[in-house]
Amino acid sequence: MISRKLIRTDLNLLVALQILLEERNVTRAAERLSVSQPALSKTLQKLRESFEDELFTRTAHGLVPTPRAEVLARDLPALLESVEQVLGSDEFNPETFVGSFKLLLPPIVSEGLLPGLVAELREIAPQIQIIAGEVTPDYQERLKKGEVDFAAFVVPETERDILAEPITARPPRCYMRMGHPLMGTEFSLKEFLAYPHLRLYLPGLTRANSSMVDDVLGQYGVHRTIALETTQFAAAVGVLARTDSLLVANAGFEQSGLYRDLITGADLPQELQRMIRNTHSEHRGKMSLVRHTRTSRSAPHQWLRSLLMKHLTSSALEADDGSHVAA
Repeated sequence: MISRKLIRTDLNLLVALQILLEERNVTRAAERLSVSQPALSKTLQKLRESFEDELFTRTAHGLVPTPRAEVLARDLPALLESVEQVLGSDEFNPETFVGSFKLLLPPIVSEGLLPGLVAELREIAPQIQIIAGEVTPDYQERLKKGEVDFAAFVVPETERDILAEPITARPPRCYMRMGHPLMGTEFSLKEFLAYPHLRLYLPGLTRANSSMVDDVLGQYGVHRTIALETTQFAAAVGVLARTDSLLVANAGFEQSGLYRDLITGADLPQELQRMIRNTHSEHRGKMSLVRHTRTSRSAPHQWLRSLLMKHLTSSALEADDGSHVAA
């Protein structure tokens, strides 16, 4: 039975409350709602009267939610998503859907993900546009504000209302140039360590998230010689093609048309594989697909999420920084 209080409630007030909870700032919230600050202040007063609570206190750092507002912050996203689902009753059809999605990706993930993803979208959802940029330190905040739809990154912890779905990665491989002395051989750990190495890493991670391979080797008192550290896989391939350097990264790129004639992949030395299996590494972080809870009941977002996970699982190459799953 619908109560009189619900009948008298303006749902727009709940939308305004959700934006205020996300922004913690009246000016930014007013901009997102396309209203003036005085108008939003009046809305906030109505919310306080409706909930019989101050909801926010003003500080030099912005609005601080009261305990009552913190409880509402946990319940509101799901409620508003349900309302949106009811209002958006048309069935989602990828073939006719017109819209764009913003992704934040490390360069190495872009290399593995975007060619296959965009090619499939051209076939099944030709009016969808993908806008891809590099991951920024404030990516979780940008997800909260609705500036970004998805991000792929190693996520030590998530902020409120942020969901992180681990990506299953392929075991690492050892990459080298075509014609390398180790090409086509079952080389030993000693031979593996005799050559200089390139190391890929994800920008924004601390040194505590350094290479899982080096972490494991270090626990055995063994070390690689690192000739180059970079976030750019294409640059690493260029160096591989012109030197005898080696690169440890997840499987997949030797099949790429861009690199097929330049590099080849080989299994890691059996001794190193055993070391990885038998050693606890604190740096085996997981690459995850990250999104905000507001998209959980959005049919277009859920459809793209499934497509992203398919391509990330099947073809994404992740950096040798603890973000991959070792064999």
